[in-house]
Amino acid sequence: MDQTITDLQKRRADNIIWTCADDYSFAPDFKAYDENGDVDLYWNVIFGSARRHYEYGKLEKLFAMLDKYKNSALYEAVFWNALEPVLFRAELSGRPVLGRIRPEPAETQLKFDENMTTDEIVETARQFFYDHYGLYGDGKIRLKYRLPHFRRVVVDSFLQRGVNGVYQKWADFPFKYFLHEKGLYEEDSAGFSHYSVITKMTESELREFLETKFGKSIYPAERVVQLEKKLCTGNHKFTHLFYTKGEVVELQGVYSTFEMHQRKRQAEVIAENRAAYQRNLLQNRVLISRLSTNIMNSILLHMQPSPVKANAGTVDPKLAWRAAKLDDEKVFTRTENENAGDISVDILLDASHSQISRTAMISSQAYIIAEALARCRVPCRVMSFCSMSGFTVLRQFNDYSFSSDNSSIFDYYAEGCNRDGLAIRAAGNLMAQSSCEHKMLIVLSDVKPLDVAKIRKNERDVGESYDGVRALTDTAHEVRRLRADGISVICLFTGDDAELPSARMVYGQDFVRIRDFSLFADTVGKLIIDQMKNYAN
Repeated sequence: MDQTITDLQKRRADNIIWTCADDYSFAPDFKAYDENGDVDLYWNVIFGSARRHYEYGKLEKLFAMLDKYKNSALYEAVFWNALEPVLFRAELSGRPVLGRIRPEPAETQLKFDENMTTDEIVETARQFFYDHYGLYGDGKIRLKYRLPHFRRVVVDSFLQRGVNGVYQKWADFPFKYFLHEKGLYEEDSAGFSHYSVITKMTESELREFLETKFGKSIYPAERVVQLEKKLCTGNHKFTHLFYTKGEVVELQGVYSTFEMHQRKRQAEVIAENRAAYQRNLLQNRVLISRLSTNIMNSILLHMQPSPVKANAGTVDPKLAWRAAKLDDEKVFTRTENENAGDISVDILLDASHSQISRTAMISSQAYIIAEALARCRVPCRVMSFCSMSGFTVLRQFNDYSFSSDNSSIFDYYAEGCNRDGLAIRAAGNLMAQSSCEHKMLIVLSDVKPLDVAKIRKNERDVGESYDGVRALTDTAHEVRRLRADGISVICLFTGDDAELPSARMVYGQDFVRIRDFSLFADTVGKLIIDQMKNYAN
């Protein structure tokens, strides 16, 4: 393609990029042209503005990692199409012409937002390419990261752009093979429009990988099959569940090198979770004390033992005459123990990658709630959830016993996607283990459900993406189902202003957002107390 582009067009591309970057000291590494070899104004603006809005040297290191792979052009295409909407919004006010010349945005599973720093952009991209394409950063592809269900697919729009030669760097892209989000595909006889699967990983191999990454499975395979048959239905058909307590599994084979790096990074995050709590130790202890006092006062006020008529117990003098005159055996009273022992609480932490910058805050909040409940003798279990390679992973940090160590909550770590509807459904099923009459689920989430495993009716179905309104509707449905079963569901919202409508859509009025951490105990306490009032009524 390079021979069809004139020096004039090359200089025009350079000048557009330099102008938008407000820097003329570099040689552009990405340039955009149309099929006639003329400069593509829109994409060169995007390439240039990326240098002004981000620390481009860090992006160059990401590109250098991707360039180790034969299909690097594909991965770079995925990255640029994910970053494009962010740069478009950032540039639109100063360059309104972009709104008229912008091509139809490409759909990618990689997502960025305006508030991300360069480090967060790079980290999100690295994690995405690791999770979905098996890129370790060493030029090798670990094919054991593929989903167990495959299908023939139409090439994504960004790949169509590559075929049409929009980007100069893509001109020599080897289209014989490419990695789609669902697996490795090969060109078929019809051309570049459709691809056939040539490799996949079995379900048992995927579970082996998940044990390496998240810890040993709690349940044997037979039990998991039963749970999936019960829970992985409807919008969650063809997905899977993985339950763990985080028990470390020895690294073996191709997992060892990269996973050692992952575990080191995870250990650093966990250490910071604990350090952040300790830095505010006095305040946190005060919050635990205040929250436990608020909850206990509510228990004493609304959940006091109440006398009821019975045919055994303590004789009620006011009723004794009924035994002889009316042959009524219920002349006794018995105390119904509707106390703290009749309430159990489960805390469910959204552990998707969108929460990576909030791990210290979320783990501290969960720990404070769990400790306060423990002081009130309320059984409490804490779990986290994320999704990866078609599996929703539920990590259990403690159990309902009062001897359980709540400090394990600081092992909370965020990565992967999040299939909120299935996670809430699975949590509700686990809550059936509680013998308490009243059950409460507290979800700490930014309410941004997103999973690469699509909603499919059958194995041949292309399916619909699990994101946006579709995923929010599914999550809201699962919340309503639990409430209909008598389980209180409330949300401690951890997201940004943009997601507040999503929180209202899913949880109604039963959610709070902590803007001032000093008010944490009062705010969360009121939400819990309101549910206890409902129990009393």
